Amino acid sequence: MNKYLALLSISWQNGFAYRASVFLWRFRQLLSSFFSLSIWTILYQNSEASFGYSQSQMISYIFITGIIQNVVITTSLNGLTSTIYSGQLSLLLIKPIGLFKAFAMEETADKAKNLFFALLESCLLFFVFKPQLFSVMPIHFLISIFWIFGGITITFFISLLFGAIGFWSPESWGPRFLFFTFINFLGGKFFPLDILPNLIHQLVWLTPFPFLSYAQSQLLLNRLSSTEIISGCLGLSLWILLLGLATKYFWRVGLKDYAAQGQ
Repeated sequence: MNKYLALLSISWQNGFAYRASVFLWRFRQLLSSFFSLSIWTILYQNSEASFGYSQSQMISYIFITGIIQNVVITTSLNGLTSTIYSGQLSLLLIKPIGLFKAFAMEETADKAKNLFFALLESCLLFFVFKPQLFSVMPIHFLISIFWIFGGITITFFISLLFGAIGFWSPESWGPRFLFFTFINFLGGKFFPLDILPNLIHQLVWLTPFPFLSYAQSQLLLNRLSSTEIISGCLGLSLWILLLGLATKYFWRVGLKDYAAQGQ
């Protein structure tokens, strides 16, 4: 266990190696949340309620979603494809550590860093936009924590699946760009998904995207029924299982073909 804690510590320190990049990344995230909150504030200037949300509910939704996405969808594995295709993965394979566990430690350090800055940024945004704090049932809070960890797991598996492309091709930018585009619109970053037509809303629930921030925010705002919560738990568990099996399969096949080219 000590070697993984050491790896976690090293990954945390490496996350601050390029401080200008960290600052610009966090500034970009702050601007994204600021613009979303500003737009919805303007839209509600002449209306107390729209799309089934009051102004305070909508601002709170965007505020909570921004914090959750900073933890759930951030990843340090964006360069995994090139690491594999260039042969650098062999440097990890020869070490006495579990490959996925090493990636998990790297991800944990990155998410801890982003959570730290997200909380600081949220204090500033809270002071400017003053989102209303709603009372949350203890059971809903506990389920939301489970869903957040579930969303983190889904992101982890999807990142590994994108990385596995490197066993056969260096080109993963296109699929990854498409994935993050879907996250922005179908993950509920810019607007709650229940303002969409009912059919589209139901279809989106069949994908893993709502579990990357939308479902957790709705739960914390007490906008999900008991039936929706139960189906959400089942859907989240199913997606974790399916993506976990897919990740295991493609990495097993990829490692059989892996020849460490360039090393």
